[in-house]
Amino acid sequence: MASDSNKDKDIQAVSVNKPPQLDLFSLSDSRDKNYSNSIDIYDALPKYSLEKRRRFTDLNSAVRERECRIGDRVIKVKVKPAIIENSKGKHELVYPGEREEIIEDALRKLAVNGGSVMIDGKVGVLFTFYELRAELRRNKHEFKLSEIKEAILVCRGAQLETVTNDNETVISSSFFPMVGLTTRKDIQMREGDTKCYVQFNPLVTESILKQTFRLYDYSTSMSIKSPLARYMHKRMSHYWSQASANDPYTPRLIPYLSGSPRGLSDRMGSNVRAMKIALDVLVEHEVIASYKAKRITEGKKLVDIYYTIFPTDKFVKTVKRANYKSNSIRLKKDLHTISETSL
Repeated sequence: MASDSNKDKDIQAVSVNKPPQLDLFSLSDSRDKNYSNSIDIYDALPKYSLEKRRRFTDLNSAVRERECRIGDRVIKVKVKPAIIENSKGKHELVYPGEREEIIEDALRKLAVNGGSVMIDGKVGVLFTFYELRAELRRNKHEFKLSEIKEAILVCRGAQLETVTNDNETVISSSFFPMVGLTTRKDIQMREGDTKCYVQFNPLVTESILKQTFRLYDYSTSMSIKSPLARYMHKRMSHYWSQASANDPYTPRLIPYLSGSPRGLSDRMGSNVRAMKIALDVLVEHEVIASYKAKRITEGKKLVDIYYTIFPTDKFVKTVKRANYKSNSIRLKKDLHTISETSL
């Protein structure tokens, strides 16, 4: 089991390096300006809270649990909130939510654009708050510097634990195990042009080192306002590698929503509407061309819906580009292995 044993550090006091795997993770081609990389397993986990209420004080409900299926594995997800001091000096429990998701995606975009580094064997990104804010603004997400800094502290303090169905813990760590500033006070007081470092979750490091990341349409993802539709877009982009009119995406309502950040409501009508809205948003953003819904009933009772989802030509083009990129990375890795063994 991996544990979160890191402490925040001054980036001047640690060794920064860029191994070959980070070059493979980067997207230096100007044609890739609208793309980023999705992360295997990590991006499919239902780890962000979609509740409108962000702040809590009740310690009795300080753990959120969810379960999802990725391939043939069932993974239990536990999220513990960060303890954040508010403007009045009071401590509150804050779960990572949509704000943290958007900011983490922007940080990863800065990483693939050349900002990725490795410190103490863990992958992260070097950036300034001005760079991060500009990247968010470029994608029409406006946050105050104070909001960005708090989001980073939330990801620093919130704990993510994943457990497989055989009860073997995969990972237990915070979302951002290390923030590269001397103290937490620095992240609140320093100016926006100060260099900062955020270390990504160990699942992100593992995916980068094993080259299980995958190209996806970052600009489209960032333009999607619906959290459920954005989650579906990322998941389809990563796992629907054979997308075509002849190979549709075929999720079922109940297990799909159960394993999503939204979760499953008690009322079936609410679940059906949520999925319809998300799918309609994906049609609007030219991710899917159309979809069919086959109702599964027991008598008159609706128990599930089987969806058949067809991609747009635009999405298929992106999938083919991602497949080409993944194959190129595997080839480079194989050639590097051959050259290493021949020495």
